[in-house]
Amino acid sequence: MPSLTERFRMASSANDVWGAVFVATNMYPEAMPDQITAIRVTNRDGVTAGSIREITYGKEIKRMVARATEEITRVDHEHRTIESRFNNDREFVGKIFRSASLVIKVDPNSFDDGPSSRGCTITWTLTYSGFKDNLNFKMFQDAIGRGFESLDTYLTN
Repeated sequence: MPSLTERFRMASSANDVWGAVFVATNMYPEAMPDQITAIRVTNRDGVTAGSIREITYGKEIKRMVARATEEITRVDHEHRTIESRFNNDREFVGKIFRSASLVIKVDPNSFDDGPSSRGCTITWTLTYSGFKDNLNFKMFQDAIGRGFESLDTYLTN
């Protein structure tokens, strides 16, 4: 299946960014309202494998898709990696992809000049099938990038 991988350099530490993943239901809508306006947990705790989250997107992403239902499939704290899938979601998958899965990995100092550097890099990989031609992929990528910029600003202020 094809995939799209983007890397985002962050000024925030890897620990701060990884920690934000586990308070995403409250933090993301506050930190990046143009991308995400709400996250509602419908199964489990919202941060462990088997958790299901309903994501309502903000104005930047809503032009493409209004909401998505995400199932977390794997969490690896040692390697700061979280994986999820959208296979049973009619909105996100039905309108944009036939199936989609997402891997987010947080690496300390990936682009920095030494162990004393504070920053980190988020690697965001979307694997998909059945891409719909009506989506402006560049607009989607840019919106995701601006969301991570907003999160970084939120974490460093």
